[in-house]
Amino acid sequence: MEQDTTEHHPDPQPLENEPPVSQTEAGYQKIRAELYEARKNIPPKSPVDVGKQLAAARGEYV
Repeated sequence: MEQDTTEHHPDPQPLENEPPVSQTEAGYQKIRAELYEARKNIPPKSPVDVGKQLAAARGEYV
C-alpha cells in the first residue's frame, strides 16, 4: 500500500473569526432591496397583439 504524502495544514483563518457578511455583500443586499422596491412601482406591460406586431414589421398599416 502507498504511503499518504498529502500535507495537512491547519486552517490559518478560522471561520468563526470572520464577520458573517462582508461590507461589500451588505451594500449589495441593500441595493438589491432598493431595486426590488422600485420595481413594484413599474406598471406591467400591456399585452402585445402578435398579429399587429407582424403587420407593422411587414410595413402594413396597423
